[in-house]
Amino acid sequence: MLVNRRVIERIVSYAELGDDDVVLEVGCGTGNLTAELLRKCRVVGIEKDVRMIEKLKEKFNSEIRLGRLELVHGDALKVDFPFFTKFVSNIPYKISSPITFRLFKHKFKMAVVTYQREFAERLCREDNRLGVIARSYCSPEILEIVKPSSFRPKPKVESAVVRIKPEPLISVENKELFEKFVSFAFTMRRKRMGKIVQEFNSKFGFSIEIDSETSKRRPEELGAKKFAEIVDDIRTC
Repeated sequence: MLVNRRVIERIVSYAELGDDDVVLEVGCGTGNLTAELLRKCRVVGIEKDVRMIEKLKEKFNSEIRLGRLELVHGDALKVDFPFFTKFVSNIPYKISSPITFRLFKHKFKMAVVTYQREFAERLCREDNRLGVIARSYCSPEILEIVKPSSFRPKPKVESAVVRIKPEPLISVENKELFEKFVSFAFTMRRKRMGKIVQEFNSKFGFSIEIDSETSKRRPEELGAKKFAEIVDDIRTC
């Protein structure tokens, strides 16, 4: 649980909240971030732990009565997301990947998310599946590193606050096929692209052609833009 007041205040300031915003917060916990968000706008919180739900209801009784806070008891990977304009959360790190990809499927103005540092760095790079696919949805940026001492109990890893703007860094005509090809390539990341393309064609019935220079590279050496170019040129056999 994030307990450093200054970090919490900075997270909220990064989101540039206005009175008309509705924030979706996943994993409210004891409500430290929730309280700061409520100073700015309306909040919808999704919390899986029923014990935390009861504590939040008690802590924010007046805000709930006034309609400033709505609590949803459930699994954020399963319940329907309510309407929101911005996503601000210190998410459970074990759901970082699925909740991020679920977020990508929704319309939002901005997201400010605290991740495990290693995940955040992958999200912001182009040498891995997560980072390449993310670029077809958004522009991610690490804003600050958060030390373990800012949490109770202290985690064994550093965290990072990431701002996500729904402004794709690359354009892809067929996003489903793009994700399929990128995911396939990175499951074979030790192989060169020539071999990967050959196996992808054979398995899925496509006819991808790449130049000799690209065929010598490994997936982590291509970058998101090159992956997009390859997929946009794909033809079925």
